[in-house]
Amino acid sequence: MDFSLLFFANRAADDPPAEYELLFRAADFADHHGFTAVWLPERHFHPFGGSYPNPALAAAALAARTRHVRLRAGSVVLPLHDPLTVVENWAVVDNISGGRVDLALATGWNPDDFVLAPDRFADRRARTTGQLPLLRDLWAGRTTTLRNGVGADTAVRTYPRPVQSDLDLWLTCSANTASFEQAGALGLNVLTALLLLNTAELAPRIAAYRAARERHGHDPDTGRVTTMVHTFVGESDRAVREVVRTPFLKYLESSVDLWKEQWPELARHQGPQLLDHAFERYFRTASMLGSVPKATAFVGELAAMGVDEVACLIDFGVPDSATLDALPYLDQVRRAFQPG
Repeated sequence: MDFSLLFFANRAADDPPAEYELLFRAADFADHHGFTAVWLPERHFHPFGGSYPNPALAAAALAARTRHVRLRAGSVVLPLHDPLTVVENWAVVDNISGGRVDLALATGWNPDDFVLAPDRFADRRARTTGQLPLLRDLWAGRTTTLRNGVGADTAVRTYPRPVQSDLDLWLTCSANTASFEQAGALGLNVLTALLLLNTAELAPRIAAYRAARERHGHDPDTGRVTTMVHTFVGESDRAVREVVRTPFLKYLESSVDLWKEQWPELARHQGPQLLDHAFERYFRTASMLGSVPKATAFVGELAAMGVDEVACLIDFGVPDSATLDALPYLDQVRRAFQPG
Protein backbone atom coordinates (compact mmCIF):
# COMPACT_ATOMS: atom_id res chain seq x y z
CA MET A 1 0.00 0.00 0.00
CA ASP A 2 1.35 3.38 -1.02
CA PHE A 3 0.57 6.51 0.97
CA SER A 4 0.27 9.99 -0.53
CA LEU A 5 -1.01 13.39 0.53
CA LEU A 6 -3.90 15.07 -1.28
CA PHE A 7 -4.97 18.70 -1.07
CA PHE A 8 -8.47 20.07 -1.62
CA ALA A 9 -8.70 23.01 0.76
CA ASN A 10 -11.85 24.93 1.54
CA ARG A 11 -10.52 28.26 2.64
CA ALA A 12 -10.88 31.96 2.00
CA ALA A 13 -7.63 33.62 0.97
CA ASP A 14 -7.69 35.94 3.98
CA ASP A 15 -3.98 35.53 4.71
CA PRO A 16 -2.36 35.34 1.24
CA PRO A 17 1.26 35.05 2.41
CA ALA A 18 0.34 31.88 4.33
CA GLU A 19 -2.08 30.45 1.76
CA TYR A 20 0.25 27.63 0.69
CA GLU A 21 2.31 27.19 3.86
CA LEU A 22 0.53 23.96 4.80
CA LEU A 23 1.08 22.60 1.30
CA PHE A 24 4.80 23.37 1.38
CA ARG A 25 5.44 22.06 4.88
CA ALA A 26 3.35 18.92 4.47
CA ALA A 27 4.97 18.15 1.11
CA ASP A 28 8.37 18.53 2.75
CA PHE A 29 7.31 15.99 5.40
CA ALA A 30 6.08 13.59 2.71
CA ASP A 31 9.32 14.01 0.77
CA HIS A 32 11.43 13.07 3.77
CA HIS A 33 9.27 10.23 5.12
CA GLY A 34 8.75 7.84 2.23
CA PHE A 35 5.35 9.00 1.00
CA THR A 36 4.71 8.24 -2.66
CA ALA A 37 3.13 11.42 -4.01
CA VAL A 38 1.41 14.74 -3.47
CA TRP A 39 -1.90 15.15 -5.31
CA LEU A 40 -3.10 18.60 -6.38
CA PRO A 41 -6.62 19.32 -7.67
CA GLU A 42 -8.04 21.62 -10.31
CA ARG A 43 -10.90 23.74 -9.01
CA HIS A 44 -12.49 26.99 -10.14
CA PHE A 45 -14.68 29.82 -8.86
CA HIS A 46 -15.42 28.47 -5.36
CA PRO A 47 -13.62 28.49 -1.99
CA PHE A 48 -13.96 24.68 -1.91
CA GLY A 49 -10.71 23.72 -3.61
CA GLY A 50 -10.33 27.15 -5.19
CA SER A 51 -6.76 27.56 -3.96
CA TYR A 52 -5.80 25.33 -6.89
CA PRO A 53 -7.10 26.73 -10.21
CA ASN A 54 -4.14 25.17 -12.01
CA PRO A 55 -2.43 22.21 -10.33
CA ALA A 56 0.65 22.62 -12.54
CA LEU A 57 1.44 25.95 -10.87
CA ALA A 58 1.42 24.46 -7.38
CA ALA A 59 3.30 21.39 -8.63
CA ALA A 60 6.02 23.61 -10.12
CA ALA A 61 6.50 25.25 -6.73
CA LEU A 62 6.78 21.83 -5.09
CA ALA A 63 9.10 20.54 -7.81
CA ALA A 64 11.72 23.07 -6.76
CA ARG A 65 11.32 22.26 -3.04
CA THR A 66 11.25 18.44 -3.08
CA ARG A 67 13.49 15.64 -4.31
CA HIS A 68 11.66 12.32 -4.07
CA VAL A 69 7.88 12.57 -3.84
CA ARG A 70 5.92 12.35 -7.09
CA LEU A 71 3.83 15.33 -8.16
CA ARG A 72 0.38 14.42 -9.43
CA ALA A 73 -2.57 16.29 -10.84
CA GLY A 74 -5.63 15.08 -9.06
CA SER A 75 -7.07 16.00 -11.48
CA VAL A 76 -6.67 17.89 -14.76
CA VAL A 77 -10.20 18.61 -16.03
CA LEU A 78 -9.24 17.75 -19.59
CA PRO A 79 -12.31 19.13 -21.44
CA LEU A 80 -11.49 22.62 -20.11
CA HIS A 81 -8.07 22.63 -21.79
CA ASP A 82 -6.24 22.12 -25.04
CA PRO A 83 -4.00 19.04 -24.71
CA LEU A 84 -1.15 21.17 -26.10
CA THR A 85 -1.31 23.44 -23.06
CA VAL A 86 -1.62 20.53 -20.63
CA VAL A 87 1.54 18.92 -22.04
CA GLU A 88 3.46 22.22 -22.13
CA ASN A 89 2.61 23.05 -18.51
CA TRP A 90 3.35 19.64 -17.06
CA ALA A 91 6.51 19.17 -19.14
CA VAL A 92 7.89 22.23 -17.32
CA VAL A 93 7.09 20.55 -14.00
CA ASP A 94 8.60 17.29 -15.21
CA ASN A 95 11.84 19.10 -16.01
CA ILE A 96 12.03 21.01 -12.74
CA SER A 97 11.27 17.86 -10.76
CA GLY A 98 13.61 15.57 -12.68
CA GLY A 99 10.79 13.40 -14.03
CA ARG A 100 8.32 13.07 -11.14
CA VAL A 101 5.03 14.01 -12.86
CA ASP A 102 1.87 11.88 -13.14
CA LEU A 103 -1.62 13.01 -14.15
CA ALA A 104 -5.16 12.03 -13.27
CA LEU A 105 -7.69 13.16 -15.85
CA ALA A 106 -11.24 14.15 -15.01
CA THR A 107 -14.29 14.91 -17.11
CA GLY A 108 -15.50 17.64 -14.74
CA TRP A 109 -18.91 17.70 -13.10
CA ASN A 110 -19.75 21.26 -12.10
CA PRO A 111 -21.52 23.26 -14.85
CA ASP A 112 -20.15 26.54 -13.47
CA ASP A 113 -16.58 25.40 -14.15
CA PHE A 114 -17.49 25.26 -17.82
CA VAL A 115 -17.86 28.99 -18.16
CA LEU A 116 -14.30 28.44 -19.40
CA ALA A 117 -15.60 26.22 -22.23
CA PRO A 118 -19.41 26.16 -22.23
CA ASP A 119 -19.70 24.26 -25.51
CA ARG A 120 -17.76 21.31 -24.05
CA PHE A 121 -19.94 20.45 -21.05
CA ALA A 122 -22.47 18.20 -22.79
CA ASP A 123 -19.88 15.93 -24.40
CA ARG A 124 -17.18 16.28 -21.73
CA ARG A 125 -16.86 12.52 -21.19
CA ALA A 126 -16.28 11.79 -24.87
CA ARG A 127 -13.83 14.69 -25.09
CA THR A 128 -11.80 13.33 -22.18
CA THR A 129 -11.26 9.91 -23.70
CA GLY A 130 -11.03 11.28 -27.24
CA GLN A 131 -8.10 13.53 -26.34
CA LEU A 132 -6.07 10.76 -24.70
CA PRO A 133 -4.21 9.65 -27.85
CA LEU A 134 -3.21 13.23 -28.67
CA LEU A 135 -2.08 13.83 -25.09
CA ARG A 136 0.14 10.75 -25.20
CA ASP A 137 1.50 11.59 -28.64
CA LEU A 138 2.43 15.13 -27.64
CA TRP A 139 4.10 13.94 -24.44
CA ALA A 140 6.12 11.41 -26.42
CA GLY A 141 7.36 14.14 -28.79
CA ARG A 142 5.28 13.29 -31.83
CA THR A 143 3.88 16.10 -33.95
CA THR A 144 0.26 16.91 -34.66
CA THR A 145 -1.09 18.94 -37.55
CA LEU A 146 -3.37 21.84 -36.65
CA ARG A 147 -4.76 24.96 -38.28
CA ASN A 148 -2.81 28.15 -37.46
CA GLY A 149 -3.90 31.78 -37.25
CA VAL A 150 -3.92 32.35 -41.02
CA GLY A 151 -5.79 29.14 -41.82
CA ALA A 152 -2.80 27.05 -42.85
CA ASP A 153 -2.14 23.52 -41.61
CA THR A 154 1.05 23.37 -39.54
CA ALA A 155 2.90 20.60 -37.72
CA VAL A 156 3.21 21.28 -33.99
CA ARG A 157 5.55 19.70 -31.43
CA THR A 158 5.50 20.83 -27.81
CA TYR A 159 8.41 22.20 -25.78
CA PRO A 160 10.08 21.80 -23.40
CA ARG A 161 10.49 18.10 -23.89
CA PRO A 162 9.69 16.26 -20.64
CA VAL A 163 12.18 14.10 -18.81
CA GLN A 164 9.88 11.07 -18.87
CA SER A 165 9.22 9.55 -22.28
CA ASP A 166 5.81 8.29 -21.19
CA LEU A 167 3.17 9.59 -18.81
CA ASP A 168 1.48 7.55 -16.09
CA LEU A 169 -2.24 8.40 -16.23
CA TRP A 170 -5.22 7.93 -13.90
CA LEU A 171 -8.91 8.41 -14.69
CA THR A 172 -10.93 10.04 -11.93
CA CYS A 173 -14.01 7.93 -11.13
CA SER A 174 -16.73 8.84 -8.65
CA ALA A 175 -19.47 6.21 -8.32
CA ASN A 176 -20.42 5.07 -11.82
CA THR A 177 -19.26 1.50 -12.44
CA ALA A 178 -19.03 2.31 -16.14
CA SER A 179 -16.30 4.85 -15.39
CA PHE A 180 -14.23 2.20 -13.62
CA GLU A 181 -14.73 -0.13 -16.57
CA GLN A 182 -13.75 2.63 -18.99
CA ALA A 183 -10.53 3.22 -17.07
CA GLY A 184 -9.79 -0.50 -17.28
CA ALA A 185 -10.56 -0.67 -20.99
CA LEU A 186 -8.20 2.24 -21.67
CA GLY A 187 -5.41 0.77 -19.55
CA LEU A 188 -5.48 3.70 -17.12
CA ASN A 189 -5.13 3.76 -13.36
CA VAL A 190 -8.09 4.85 -11.20
CA LEU A 191 -8.41 7.77 -8.78
CA THR A 192 -11.56 7.48 -6.69
CA ALA A 193 -12.92 8.54 -3.28
CA LEU A 194 -15.32 7.52 -0.55
CA LEU A 195 -17.57 10.50 -1.21
CA LEU A 196 -20.39 9.01 -3.24
CA LEU A 197 -19.36 5.43 -2.38
CA ASN A 198 -19.08 3.40 0.80
CA THR A 199 -16.51 0.67 1.26
CA ALA A 200 -18.99 -2.10 0.41
CA GLU A 201 -19.73 -0.40 -2.92
CA LEU A 202 -16.08 0.20 -3.76
CA ALA A 203 -14.99 -3.45 -3.88
CA PRO A 204 -17.23 -4.53 -6.80
CA ARG A 205 -16.21 -1.46 -8.79
CA ILE A 206 -12.55 -2.35 -8.36
CA ALA A 207 -13.38 -5.87 -9.49
CA ALA A 208 -15.16 -4.45 -12.56
CA TYR A 209 -12.09 -2.33 -13.29
CA ARG A 210 -9.75 -5.34 -13.13
CA ALA A 211 -12.06 -7.40 -15.32
CA ALA A 212 -12.26 -4.63 -17.92
CA ARG A 213 -8.47 -4.39 -18.05
CA GLU A 214 -8.24 -8.11 -18.74
CA ARG A 215 -10.96 -8.06 -21.40
CA HIS A 216 -9.14 -5.34 -23.31
CA GLY A 217 -5.70 -6.92 -23.22
CA HIS A 218 -4.21 -5.11 -20.21
CA ASP A 219 -2.65 -6.90 -17.27
CA PRO A 220 -5.41 -6.79 -14.62
CA ASP A 221 -2.88 -6.72 -11.80
CA THR A 222 -0.78 -3.76 -12.95
CA GLY A 223 -3.43 -1.04 -12.96
CA ARG A 224 -3.37 1.01 -9.77
CA VAL A 225 -6.39 2.05 -7.72
CA THR A 226 -5.86 5.19 -5.64
CA THR A 227 -8.53 6.13 -3.10
CA MET A 228 -8.82 9.57 -1.57
CA VAL A 229 -9.52 9.39 2.18
CA HIS A 230 -10.08 12.25 4.64
CA THR A 231 -7.25 11.90 7.14
CA PHE A 232 -6.27 13.10 10.58
CA VAL A 233 -4.50 10.56 12.79
CA GLY A 234 -3.82 11.28 16.46
CA GLU A 235 -3.29 9.82 19.91
CA SER A 236 -6.83 8.53 20.39
CA ASP A 237 -10.19 8.39 18.64
CA ARG A 238 -11.68 10.69 21.24
CA ALA A 239 -8.94 13.29 20.94
CA VAL A 240 -9.18 13.29 17.15
CA ARG A 241 -12.97 13.66 17.23
CA GLU A 242 -12.65 16.74 19.42
CA VAL A 243 -10.17 18.34 17.02
CA VAL A 244 -11.79 17.53 13.68
CA ARG A 245 -15.55 17.58 14.26
CA THR A 246 -16.26 21.31 13.95
CA PRO A 247 -13.92 22.01 11.00
CA PHE A 248 -15.11 18.87 9.22
CA LEU A 249 -18.76 19.89 9.55
CA LYS A 250 -17.91 23.31 8.11
CA TYR A 251 -16.01 21.58 5.31
CA LEU A 252 -19.02 19.41 4.47
CA GLU A 253 -21.38 22.37 4.58
CA SER A 254 -19.20 24.36 2.20
CA SER A 255 -19.39 21.65 -0.45
CA VAL A 256 -23.16 21.07 -0.52
CA ASP A 257 -23.91 23.38 -3.44
CA LEU A 258 -21.06 21.86 -5.47
CA TRP A 259 -22.33 18.30 -5.09
CA LYS A 260 -26.07 18.99 -5.46
CA GLU A 261 -26.15 17.56 -9.00
CA GLN A 262 -24.51 14.26 -8.01
CA TRP A 263 -25.85 14.06 -4.45
CA PRO A 264 -29.44 15.42 -4.69
CA GLU A 265 -30.46 13.99 -1.33
CA LEU A 266 -27.84 16.13 0.40
CA ALA A 267 -29.06 19.25 -1.40
CA ARG A 268 -32.73 18.58 -0.55
CA HIS A 269 -32.20 17.80 3.10
CA GLN A 270 -29.16 19.82 4.05
CA GLY A 271 -29.05 21.00 7.62
CA PRO A 272 -27.28 20.33 10.91
CA GLN A 273 -28.84 16.88 11.38
CA LEU A 274 -27.80 15.62 7.97
CA LEU A 275 -24.32 17.07 8.30
CA ASP A 276 -23.98 15.38 11.70
CA HIS A 277 -25.01 12.10 10.08
CA ALA A 278 -22.46 12.61 7.30
CA PHE A 279 -19.72 13.32 9.83
CA GLU A 280 -20.53 10.17 11.79
CA ARG A 281 -20.48 8.15 8.59
CA TYR A 282 -17.05 9.46 7.68
CA PHE A 283 -15.64 9.15 11.19
CA ARG A 284 -16.85 5.61 11.75
CA THR A 285 -16.58 3.91 8.36
CA ALA A 286 -15.12 6.07 5.57
CA SER A 287 -12.01 7.89 6.74
CA MET A 288 -8.68 7.81 8.51
CA LEU A 289 -9.96 10.04 11.30
CA GLY A 290 -8.85 8.61 14.62
CA SER A 291 -6.09 6.76 16.37
CA VAL A 292 -3.23 4.88 14.74
CA PRO A 293 -4.89 1.47 15.35
CA LYS A 294 -8.22 2.67 13.93
CA ALA A 295 -6.60 4.17 10.84
CA THR A 296 -4.40 1.11 10.34
CA ALA A 297 -7.39 -1.21 10.48
CA PHE A 298 -9.26 0.92 7.93
CA VAL A 299 -6.34 0.89 5.49
CA GLY A 300 -6.21 -2.87 5.91
CA GLU A 301 -9.85 -3.04 4.79
CA LEU A 302 -9.04 -0.97 1.71
CA ALA A 303 -6.06 -3.18 0.89
CA ALA A 304 -8.25 -6.27 1.09
CA MET A 305 -10.60 -4.69 -1.48
CA GLY A 306 -7.76 -4.13 -3.93
CA VAL A 307 -6.83 -0.51 -3.24
CA ASP A 308 -3.15 0.13 -4.02
CA GLU A 309 -2.70 3.65 -2.71
CA VAL A 310 -4.33 5.86 -0.09
CA ALA A 311 -4.35 9.55 -0.99
CA CYS A 312 -4.71 11.25 2.40
CA LEU A 313 -6.74 14.47 2.21
CA ILE A 314 -5.40 16.46 5.15
CA ASP A 315 -6.48 20.08 4.51
CA PHE A 316 -10.15 20.15 5.47
CA GLY A 317 -10.09 23.05 7.93
CA VAL A 318 -8.17 21.84 10.97
CA PRO A 319 -5.60 24.52 11.92
CA ASP A 320 -2.34 24.11 10.04
CA SER A 321 -0.27 23.57 13.18
CA ALA A 322 -2.49 20.70 14.36
CA THR A 323 -2.53 19.17 10.86
CA LEU A 324 1.26 19.20 10.71
CA ASP A 325 1.57 17.84 14.24
CA ALA A 326 -0.62 14.88 13.20
CA LEU A 327 1.60 13.82 10.30
CA PRO A 328 3.98 11.68 12.42
CA TYR A 329 0.96 9.63 13.55
CA LEU A 330 0.00 9.15 9.90
CA ASP A 331 3.56 8.07 9.22
CA GLN A 332 3.15 5.33 11.84
CA VAL A 333 0.24 3.99 9.78
CA ARG A 334 2.32 4.18 6.61
CA ARG A 335 5.17 2.26 8.23
CA ALA A 336 2.77 -0.52 9.24
CA PHE A 337 2.24 -1.20 5.51
CA GLN A 338 5.73 -0.29 4.32
CA PRO A 339 8.13 -1.84 6.82
CA GLY A 340 11.62 -0.47 6.64
